[in-house]
Amino acid sequence: MAKKGESEGGKKGGTDSWRRDPKRQSGEHRAPKPDAEPTQEESTRSGKSNRTPKPEGRPSSEAHHRPARPSGEHAVGSDSFTRRRKSTFRGIPVVPGIAIGHARIKFRRTQVLADREIQLEDVVKEEERLAEAVRLSKVQLLESRAKVAKEVGEVEAMIFDAHIAILEDQVFLRKVRNQVAKELKPVEVVVATTVEGYYRTISQIQDIHLRERAADIRDVGRRLLDNLEKLTNPVERASAEIDLDSDEIICAHELLPSDLVALEHRRSQAILCELGSDRGHAAIMLRAMGITSVMGVVGLIENVQDGDLIIVDGSSGVVYLNPKKDVVDSYRKTQKEFDNYKRVLSAEVELPAITTDGHAVELLANVSKHAEIDLAKRYNVDGVGLYRSEFHLMVSSTYPDEEEQYWIYREAVERMGGKPVTLRTMDIGSDKKLPYIKMSDEDSHVLGRRSIRLMGELEEYQLIQLRAMLRASAHGPMKLMFPFITSLEDIRLGKRLVRAARRELEERGAKFDPDIQIGMMVEVPAAALSLDKYVREVSFFSVGTNDLT
Repeated sequence: MAKKGESEGGKKGGTDSWRRDPKRQSGEHRAPKPDAEPTQEESTRSGKSNRTPKPEGRPSSEAHHRPARPSGEHAVGSDSFTRRRKSTFRGIPVVPGIAIGHARIKFRRTQVLADREIQLEDVVKEEERLAEAVRLSKVQLLESRAKVAKEVGEVEAMIFDAHIAILEDQVFLRKVRNQVAKELKPVEVVVATTVEGYYRTISQIQDIHLRERAADIRDVGRRLLDNLEKLTNPVERASAEIDLDSDEIICAHELLPSDLVALEHRRSQAILCELGSDRGHAAIMLRAMGITSVMGVVGLIENVQDGDLIIVDGSSGVVYLNPKKDVVDSYRKTQKEFDNYKRVLSAEVELPAITTDGHAVELLANVSKHAEIDLAKRYNVDGVGLYRSEFHLMVSSTYPDEEEQYWIYREAVERMGGKPVTLRTMDIGSDKKLPYIKMSDEDSHVLGRRSIRLMGELEEYQLIQLRAMLRASAHGPMKLMFPFITSLEDIRLGKRLVRAARRELEERGAKFDPDIQIGMMVEVPAAALSLDKYVREVSFFSVGTNDLT
């Protein structure tokens, strides 16, 4: 978020030095660069193993840079070690921040399946076990959804709607039942094989957004297998809530949305994961939870041990394993500076947004979900200048109906407590695709057919959204905005759809603001250079500087 009209030099106080030095925000300016370490492949070619023990007392130039924990607890700065381990990793930054703590490896997958044959008369029993496991899984997913909706946000909770839809997929369930009867295998073996087949198929799809859905398939499959195991061995299990020490950093090979529900995030310093990206459902939930996180940390689990000291730089994606004392001291100092920077900003929240020459400006937030609205309110914003409506459409497994969208937009408006909210209609295409609508890359190029240009084919979808948005306008000050306008025909098409949505609501007697303002995003040079043509068509403009530059 930025204060419109405020220059960098116009802000006085203790925060200037931090703003001027971006390297300080990542902490990389102080940490000495470690020596490059040979890769596993290079070590193999040279006949050496990354895990070859070195004799004690033998001098080594590497020991200075790669201290490892002796037997027992790790001692910061120790130069002795029993085996060589990679000490620096670089992953995909998901949630910024600096965390220093001790490793705890969680979410290990230990499902062992007995590949035995069943008798023909046992097929019905296996089908009954499948039905009961599906029922239990639905109950658990509904509980997880309710918990996430309460603690994180309604939009993030919609992730579990996609999981429920997978469980209710009759094609998937029919395939499992048919394979049980055909191969005479236990249902858990068939579920594991079928889910893994789907996972591999989806993982090979070129579209990155569809590839991210592979983790949802695996998450549902794991839940089914857990419940099938409970039905076979109904033993008392420990609580799903994970008990953590306050300084622990969670390390995992793969992190699924269901794992995050069991995680007591208020007590964990950070989360590291070998698999995943900044686009998946787990990353979405981590951002809403505000946990410093790095995904795609290749080789993490084979190198880390419980109790290892770890530094996580969530701004740059750099992770240090058992770093030297001077690196730890450097990052602790940077961490304190960053915490102080946030405290200074918090102290300035109630100050008016006025430039040094006395010009008052509005501070408006850009948000995609309700959790971000709550965060924006902490900074005393004057309203929401851009609510990206496509986010909750992208996390759903099917297009949300009018009622579901209405409650999402209504809650957004009501959360702002009388401050204005500008809802932008769905900006899909390019890198933002809906998993349930087939769109080729050629049809949705960043400067090609996207947003308003797709409304000819997606008119009914747009009308559903417009009706929901108009109904939400009855619950507080709200504006409507269309993205990616490049011609007068584009904005006139959008306004025609608004009129059609209004007529439908009037016929139903639904309430909405009849004087709602309609605006447009200025994101392409063609629109920016001819604003005079649009003045009579819209009530306001919103300049998308990212696209224009």
